[in-house]
Amino acid sequence: MAAKSGSHLATTPPKALPAYPALPEGADYIPSLDIRAGAHSDYGSITLLFQTPHQPGLEILTPSQIWASVPVSPRGTENDTFPPILINIGDLLSYWTNGYLKSTVHRVIFPKEGRRGGEDRYSIAYFCHPVNESRLVPVPSENVRKWGKGVDGSDKGEVMTAEEHLNGRLAATYGWEKETEMD
Repeated sequence: MAAKSGSHLATTPPKALPAYPALPEGADYIPSLDIRAGAHSDYGSITLLFQTPHQPGLEILTPSQIWASVPVSPRGTENDTFPPILINIGDLLSYWTNGYLKSTVHRVIFPKEGRRGGEDRYSIAYFCHPVNESRLVPVPSENVRKWGKGVDGSDKGEVMTAEEHLNGRLAATYGWEKETEMD
């Protein structure tokens, strides 16, 4: 479905159902080297991650460049009826806040504890992405001006759109050619 005129968010955002099956017993893998999903940041503005309780394996890269496990059930939620929703900051939110909010680099590993090869891991990811023409410039905010770190490139006269960013990330990730406008 197309976005309404003047709308800033796409009406049908991308969704994913990541499934990471366990390795069979006796599989040839190196737990310290083999991973389920490599290090990356999300391409959109925010990601909502719904996951089944008691499924470790998600890690974030800390500011000191150390991988840290994301708690499956954060303190105080262990007895909640519904699992918590993890909110990831994506690349576009970093642009809009000029680096004040930093996109989260993360990966999914085979848990070190538990069965060798891990258990099946299932989740639902909701990726919020704006319409393609959205410009990646900082929002007019005193906090963004004060605390932003200058990641958007607008000070050099370069303003990217959400579509250009997405195409660039897909090209870099999958080795695709960037799409160019037809004359």
